[in-house]
Amino acid sequence: MKTIDYELIAEDHRIRLGMIVLQSDVTIEDEFRAYFKDSDISLLVSRIPFENEVTAETLGAMSQHLKQSTALFPLTQSFNAVGYACTSGAMQIGSDVISQVVKNERNCDYVSNPMQAALAAFGHLGAKNIGYLAPYSTDVCQTMIDHIEASGFNVAHALSFDEAHDQAVGQISPDAIYRAALALVNSASQDLDAIFIACTNMKCATVLDQISADTGIPALSSNKALAWDLARSSGIPFSF
Repeated sequence: MKTIDYELIAEDHRIRLGMIVLQSDVTIEDEFRAYFKDSDISLLVSRIPFENEVTAETLGAMSQHLKQSTALFPLTQSFNAVGYACTSGAMQIGSDVISQVVKNERNCDYVSNPMQAALAAFGHLGAKNIGYLAPYSTDVCQTMIDHIEASGFNVAHALSFDEAHDQAVGQISPDAIYRAALALVNSASQDLDAIFIACTNMKCATVLDQISADTGIPALSSNKALAWDLARSSGIPFSF
């Protein structure tokens, strides 16, 4: 067999982002590509095993797979920022633990997750009273609400689809999420400063602007908050 010569591509100087995504998530990759469609970036994704049923135990158990999932990124790849793409899982494992594991496995300047990013976004927006919309069970929702309030914010009103299985969450329509967000605002007993739609598998990127326009309240999701946090840490223009 005759061999042929080849040329190497020039060194890639684009901003490099990584994401570790749940096995059951069918949403965040599409939404991230939409959020960054006008940015010249490299986005690489690894997956992490998940049991599908969203409980404190299954969320915490992902910590056992985090090292291996990070190690599955290309061996020589370094990152400007990596996002661990699970809101409730990040809350259970802890932002510091996630950052430590990721940085031990890959050269990375910054590590974030949707919970960490959402709290930073509330501060950036000057939002104190938060309207909370999520797909989770009551127990998982309450744990997250407690975490948000322990971080210095007030969850003024909350609604949930009470769906325990992440695969089903990815099938909730954007229109259903839009209607639920309006119901959240209309049933709140006090003014809201921001609406937070939790869970990376909630398909709401296409309705966030309409929710904000129709309610007059900034609406952000786990995915948009994470995209914003990774972007600002890497010098990529991004706004709510």
